[in-house]
Amino acid sequence: MKRLILPLLFCLVLAFSLTGCGLKAENKPVVAEPSEAVCTETPTPDYEQSVDYSWKPNVLSEIYADIYGETFVADYGAMIDAFLSYENSFPCASAENVDAINYAAASCFPLLNMDVVYVQYDEAQKAGVLAYTMTKEEHLAAIETFKKAVTDFITESVKKSDSELTTALALYMNFSAAISYDYAALDSEAIVDVSPYRALLRHEGICQSFAPAYAYLCLQMGIDAVAAGGLATDDTAHEWTLVRLDGSNYYMDTTFENGEGGLGLKYFGMTTADRVAAGGYIEKTFNIGECNELWGTEISVDDSRFSAFRNVTYAVLDRKNGRIDCTDSDGTEWKFPLE
Repeated sequence: MKRLILPLLFCLVLAFSLTGCGLKAENKPVVAEPSEAVCTETPTPDYEQSVDYSWKPNVLSEIYADIYGETFVADYGAMIDAFLSYENSFPCASAENVDAINYAAASCFPLLNMDVVYVQYDEAQKAGVLAYTMTKEEHLAAIETFKKAVTDFITESVKKSDSELTTALALYMNFSAAISYDYAALDSEAIVDVSPYRALLRHEGICQSFAPAYAYLCLQMGIDAVAAGGLATDDTAHEWTLVRLDGSNYYMDTTFENGEGGLGLKYFGMTTADRVAAGGYIEKTFNIGECNELWGTEISVDDSRFSAFRNVTYAVLDRKNGRIDCTDSDGTEWKFPLE
């Protein structure tokens, strides 16, 4: 009997050892494989990113299109194509359309002033004539310089999240702060460049430089705008900008804003009454588009949405919180919602 028991016990011990349930079983800790570190970058919010923008040479205010019609629009586009290609002429239906092109170019194609003094008309050829002052190489290089200047200014001013209003505000605030008034030009008897081209390229000039230049910046961002001007009760002349925002017309004056330090909003979003009060200008002399076709009494500029800005001498765009932080001339601080 003893001989049978011992082999049986030996088999049981061996079985327990093989199944891991005996006293010799090892309890090894389970070591987790090291995991790769995952780096997640917080995306930059749209209100901090520059707007996606590319230069648009062929922009035109709806005001000119409405006044002069489809034939003018086609002739205006042909002029731009010819200018960009350094061609000396372009098909044009009439001398009147050439005159209209010269009026519209200030606000809509200030690049024309870079190399052409004035577009002429050839009646026999039914063509507009472009007489250049630069060589073709100089001309094409200057176009690229202008394109870069406008692109840099817009992408430094406007963010991806900006609405139409915020875009107009950003361009207005940055342009008003950047420009330098050429007082010497007023007293000079020599011919001085006071074109909007100079204002956009070097941020220098006078009111007739700045008003269409700001209009052009707005047009580049899809906001309809033109230069406007008028006479004050003392017969002094001045130019500012008419801008259409959210279906309403407003007057903007970057020149006056710059004269107040360039950091406020006193002359942003003015009504006709505001414009009359700020400088004593006479409504019936308001020349919309500087083309002698549309006058202040024929256009509605009466939305008082921005009336609270009339005393704002310092303003900061707070895109993150959707507002403008305003400081009035008496030091009062307040917030203006952007929506």
